[in-house]
Amino acid sequence: MIYTYDILLNWTKDTRLKEFYEWNLEDDLEHIKKIPIIRVKDIMLKSLLTSKIKIDKTFLSKIKDKTESYFHNEIDVIDYAVIVTTSKKSLALELDNEGNVIYKSNLLLDEEEEVLEIGEELIPMDIPYKVISKSNKVSYFTRKEEEENKFLSREIKKIRQNKEESKLNYLYKEFFIDEGGDFNSKLIILEKEVSKEYNDFHHKLYNLLKLSTIKKK
Repeated sequence: MIYTYDILLNWTKDTRLKEFYEWNLEDDLEHIKKIPIIRVKDIMLKSLLTSKIKIDKTFLSKIKDKTESYFHNEIDVIDYAVIVTTSKKSLALELDNEGNVIYKSNLLLDEEEEVLEIGEELIPMDIPYKVISKSNKVSYFTRKEEEENKFLSREIKKIRQNKEESKLNYLYKEFFIDEGGDFNSKLIILEKEVSKEYNDFHHKLYNLLKLSTIKKK
């Protein structure tokens, strides 16, 4: 079994993985002492990136108890974890005892480069797996853009529910030239702009709303 040593992983349950430049200290970061590397076929890695999959249980014995992490100055053994790699991309996985992929993580840039170099020397393994469900939508937003979009959706929903007319009028005057009409007409126009693909408008509106929430506090 081939291993890589002393790396940092950022586990997530979501299909949408965090890129290394998006990692925060608040994330589920884990310092791995050692973890096995297995080269897989491109089609399997694509499935792992876009779908929820279950790996055949016959594979589990190959990686059982072979991953170790640092936990409060002690060594903790992870039952089933592995890094799968192709010649272009690497991905860390943690599985349950049924073969379900429960966590995934990208690698830091320099650590992925090392894994890719190791992977070049390996023969792709044909691992049986089953696609449980596919992601209907793959996000191409950055993590910050997604957070800003969610914030905007929540704030506009509050404006509608609480009928915050003065707040809506203030936002409307900042972004639109015409008067806009009544409360519902203005809100519909604002909602329509927010529903569009992320652009500079979203970021400016986010900053404006964020500033208003800070002032309230």
